[in-house]
Amino acid sequence: MHHVALATALIGLASLVGCKSEPSGEGEACNKKEDCAEGLSCVDNTCTRLGGEAQASAPSGYCQTVAALAGTWTFDTTVIGAEDLAPRGINGHYEMTVAVDNCTANVQMTKTGYDDVKYSDKKVQTSEAALAESKQIPAAAEVTVSLKGKPTHTMTFLVRDNQLFGYWQSTGDEWARAGMWGFLRGVQKGQDLAKVEDFAAQPCEVACLTQCDAARRRADKTLDEPALAACLTACGGEQPIVGCGPGKPLPDELRVAVSGPAKSFDDLCAKASAELLAANDGKVPVTAVTCDRKPPVNDKPASRSLSKGPLAGSFKSAELVQISWFDAGYHGWLILALESEAGWFWTKPLMDVSNSGVGGISTTTTSLVLRPRELLSPNGREVVAELGMQITDSDLGINEVSIDEQSYVAVCSAGSPPTCMEMTLGWSSQRTLIDDKSDDKKKHPDLYSKRGELYLGFLPGDLVSISAPQGAREQDLALSGIYAWPK
Repeated sequence: MHHVALATALIGLASLVGCKSEPSGEGEACNKKEDCAEGLSCVDNTCTRLGGEAQASAPSGYCQTVAALAGTWTFDTTVIGAEDLAPRGINGHYEMTVAVDNCTANVQMTKTGYDDVKYSDKKVQTSEAALAESKQIPAAAEVTVSLKGKPTHTMTFLVRDNQLFGYWQSTGDEWARAGMWGFLRGVQKGQDLAKVEDFAAQPCEVACLTQCDAARRRADKTLDEPALAACLTACGGEQPIVGCGPGKPLPDELRVAVSGPAKSFDDLCAKASAELLAANDGKVPVTAVTCDRKPPVNDKPASRSLSKGPLAGSFKSAELVQISWFDAGYHGWLILALESEAGWFWTKPLMDVSNSGVGGISTTTTSLVLRPRELLSPNGREVVAELGMQITDSDLGINEVSIDEQSYVAVCSAGSPPTCMEMTLGWSSQRTLIDDKSDDKKKHPDLYSKRGELYLGFLPGDLVSISAPQGAREQDLALSGIYAWPK
């Protein structure tokens, strides 16, 4: 009887094993993990798919960007912001090869020139670096390259419709030196390169960073982080936000009044001189009023003018003029004369270079530069005037001298009348010893040295960005903001 029972059990077991030809599916009975189909575990005698199990999934957004970047690209960068307006609009030319392995990639970057300058073989700049996920734009790729032997540029890339877009800024010592940033645009090598200046083609995320002046204002800790975050979050939505807002009205203290028109330059001089005489309480000067088209720079005559060609149709001409006379000292003011189809216009004084006549005090114009720059949307270029002056007050009796330096920038756009603004870019003030070899500074408690700077940028959308670094004087910090250019 015992043998019959054992035989019956073995036959039943063999029958059970023979019937277990297919693994159990999700929700079916099981005794162990091996009873279940691949990807399932045996939990409470039931085949179950665990959330933590590795599953085949679509590549992340960043991995998709990396895959789209594979190959060789040519692209241009354009400068939007910098330490000053001089490099605004300069285009850099690059070639980039991206080698991709799964979701990792290495970049070989070459800078071949800028604007119309093509580097010789000896001057071509190259760098190799690894791609990483962007810290600024979700799913975008970022790389920091060293085109001069040390970090020079951080670039963020997106690929849309087989075109390359992105945002860049100088980094490390290059940021401290030039503070340049902007956006980029490119195509696969062999294709026609699109114009980088077409900002409207840039993805929303690049527009957010650009129109918030993110690079400059983050460095100065004046960036409106919540507004930038809201802009980036809204990208792809039905109602995207443009940058950090439409811009506040430009403060009156930055606007420069403009007079005119006059029929000729001589007519301008007569009218501008009469305005300055009236502002001088109408006192009759000892000498004739002069209208100098070659104002002195470091005591040497220097013509500062622009012709119709460089201004690309916005103005016919522009020049810096100094109106002056003698009367108990020297009276002198620098103005900007602007010629348009409507006639000649002139600004109120941009810089007062008068000397009071009191001994020991002197005023010197240290620099005058006039540039055409494409800063705003209307046709033609704007006029940018950069001015510098130094006031020295020597006190020989106590062996001390005070030296105050100021640098200014004025920008004018075409119109009838033109629209102009002016602001301080940098200043320094010090009181020091005239002869420090035969005197002890400890005996002079009033000695000091201080300085400051502000940054002026023009953003797409006719926005004016003014930023001052942390620790700036109160009046400079009060100007920090993003403003709309007056229409």
